[in-house]
Amino acid sequence: MAEADALPEADRAPGCLHPRDTFDLIGHERAEQRFIHSYKSRKLHHAWLICGAPGTGKATLAYRMARFILGANSLLDESLDIPSDDPVAQRISSQGHGDLFVLRRPYDFKTKKLRSEIPIDETRKLADFFQTKPSEGGWRVCIVDTMDEMNRNSENAILKSLEEPPEKTILILLSHNPGRLLPTIRSRCLSLTLRPVDPDLIVPWLKRRHPDEKDSVLDAAAKLSRGGPGKATSMVANKDSVLEPLTQFLSGLASSSSLLDHKISARYASVNARAERKLFWEALQDILQAQARFAATGVWSGAFKPLPVTKTPASWEALWSKCVHLQNREQALNMDKKSVMYDVLSSIRAG
Repeated sequence: MAEADALPEADRAPGCLHPRDTFDLIGHERAEQRFIHSYKSRKLHHAWLICGAPGTGKATLAYRMARFILGANSLLDESLDIPSDDPVAQRISSQGHGDLFVLRRPYDFKTKKLRSEIPIDETRKLADFFQTKPSEGGWRVCIVDTMDEMNRNSENAILKSLEEPPEKTILILLSHNPGRLLPTIRSRCLSLTLRPVDPDLIVPWLKRRHPDEKDSVLDAAAKLSRGGPGKATSMVANKDSVLEPLTQFLSGLASSSSLLDHKISARYASVNARAERKLFWEALQDILQAQARFAATGVWSGAFKPLPVTKTPASWEALWSKCVHLQNREQALNMDKKSVMYDVLSSIRAG
């Protein structure tokens, strides 16, 4: 069991609790109320599509819905707040609830890494799950995290379950990019769109989770989260491997030395640094975007402080565009990660 517990999970963000072990959610009260009212009307739709950017709380909301449907007792009326010691919540956390099925990218024991997509063989397990009787005589719930990681064969297999759902079954589908899904899938779901959460709400939420952390770290994490509390938590958890190198790079831009650029580029080049690299890339992009606005308006809205380098707004915007483009290209073309990162950092440093 210990070995299985140590395996990486596709639906768990680096440095974060798994959504099945996360019991608080901020900024999405309207989405929760819509679901609760549907449930209490006794006309609960069989398929829900939760949309939003990574880290906004889609999976956390899905598990809150699942606990509620499967009979956990909410702390308050009109709420999905369920205590962690609730028996249903505990069984879900231990992955031992027979009426909950989670469809996600599996771990491949041959390659010793997570699969790049949800294969059709995994999706077919859903049909087997729905063919069995509920273990407790009530509802059955399936969470798909995420639909974006399915190929067309897997999507078509899900579509069959959406078209002919068994009684008292709920499918909760998560998606970062719902526009890419089959129109027939979207048309059979009720959508809950989670908007980015205001950083002013994220900061006190982070403070409750990390009471001993510096305010400067929490503020930077919230501003770099793109409105995602989950992403903000990852930033705090990876402060030494992401926020500290980023701060060092930004504060040293006035220098012409490139030694730090080489060091950072090498640090994020390894396969094991994939998660930290992604966080660094996106944080750097957000800083460049904020700097472009600052150069044009004189108003600073980003994390940390304005950069100690003078460039035109168009130059900062071009650097941001280059950063985004190269991040996408390196993933698609398997480019040399150290060279790509160094190219971007040295371009930012150049006068």
